[in-house]
Amino acid sequence: MLKSTQISTTAPFGSMKSLYLLFAIVGTIAPWFWLLQDLPALLSPTLFFQQTFANAIASTWATDLLISAVVFFCFAWSELKRLNASRRWIILYIGLTFGVGLCCSLPFFLYRREQLLERHL
Repeated sequence: MLKSTQISTTAPFGSMKSLYLLFAIVGTIAPWFWLLQDLPALLSPTLFFQQTFANAIASTWATDLLISAVVFFCFAWSELKRLNASRRWIILYIGLTFGVGLCCSLPFFLYRREQLLERHL
């Protein structure tokens, strides 16, 4: 039988909210650093997808990312409902995911979630 324990949810340097915001910022900069290295692929959807699935390794990463993105959208949708927040936010998260990357949209969602949780306290 499991006993309930109280675990601190505060980060040593402030709050998880700050950490999520930091990751959202880094998650915005890092992918674009690499994307800007190959402007022709960035400007051509056909070339972009050819390079995305250029070999087995790249296809593995792309498939993993796409599945993770779908799982994130499902989680965000249900979490927005649970927190009684507008589900219109899902449009922003989808836009950030496909416009920047999951490494931006997921931490930004978690940042916003922390804001909502603070308001409910």
